[in-house]
Amino acid sequence: MKYSRKQITKAGEKLLTSKSQDEIDEALVLINDWRTSHLFPLVTLKNSLLRLLTKVKIEPILVSQRLKRLTSIEYKLDMNPTMGLGGMQDIGGYRCVVKDVKDLKKLDKALAEQRIAHKLEKIVDYAQKPKHSGYRSIHFVYKYSSKKENYDGLKLELQIRTKLQHNWATAVETAGIITKTSLKSNQGPDEWLNFFKVVSSLFAIKEKLPVMDEHLVLSMEDLMVKVYNYCQELNILPKLKAIRVSTNKIETENIAGDYYLLNINIIKKIVIINTFKKNQFEIASNEYLRLEKSINENENAVVLVAAASIKTLKKAYPSYFLDTSEFIQSIEKMNTNSQRLNLVN
Repeated sequence: MKYSRKQITKAGEKLLTSKSQDEIDEALVLINDWRTSHLFPLVTLKNSLLRLLTKVKIEPILVSQRLKRLTSIEYKLDMNPTMGLGGMQDIGGYRCVVKDVKDLKKLDKALAEQRIAHKLEKIVDYAQKPKHSGYRSIHFVYKYSSKKENYDGLKLELQIRTKLQHNWATAVETAGIITKTSLKSNQGPDEWLNFFKVVSSLFAIKEKLPVMDEHLVLSMEDLMVKVYNYCQELNILPKLKAIRVSTNKIETENIAGDYYLLNINIIKKIVIINTFKKNQFEIASNEYLRLEKSINENENAVVLVAAASIKTLKKAYPSYFLDTSEFIQSIEKMNTNSQRLNLVN
């Protein structure tokens, strides 16, 4: 790697604790340079994944990649003070969403058996054993191997999940904007946290996966009633519908690029998109950092991602467009069934 893990960790500590703006700016330059170095390995591993998907005959719903946002880095460091930035394994992340659990298990097996030059350091199966928040996915952590010093030893994380699990995760991130908390990290109002846990178990029943431990004694009907009641009490669905960012004009403009820098204004419900070619990734990364330093976290979200088009970008990261339409459809169907079966008054 271009920097040692000790250097990176020290920069992360300065970012969180230094009272000197010059020190913070110096740390940000180093962190951004290190973050940018993950782009090339990400492309390499994503292409390896695409070849594997073809080999095992899995048609993915989507495959995407992104660099971790500065606000997410700071939050994770704050929540895990003993970890250190040098130990963070998802600065460069890529994702594959598949149709169902059958494809998920098939891909999980293929990845575990795949022989590549890069070391598979860890597999964590949150699909079978969800996080306390209800989050489900399978994570693969790789240590990149390269003759080029800048890339050798970098850690990257692959997440694979079903479409239903992806819809759940998208809704949690979007709802976090409504509650102004990190629901995905199990932080926030208990009612909202409990709602998503119940939905996680209901989705698990549909996918024939284990429910959350706290729901083992409840029937599917009990869980459906809980979802219905939470929706009524918290006005959840109208709130999710109300903050969606309109992208109709953007999608018809056919904006082409390899990297997309999104600046989403949550208050005005608009998104500004800058596009960059592959050979402009350093320019894109520097602009990413500039925007991150200038935004109001409660009003804006900025992220740099790679995608084939705006449509695939929106499909891969609906949470960045505050789009929970598929999740809402699932919940509305549950609520309708609850009423039809006379489970609620």
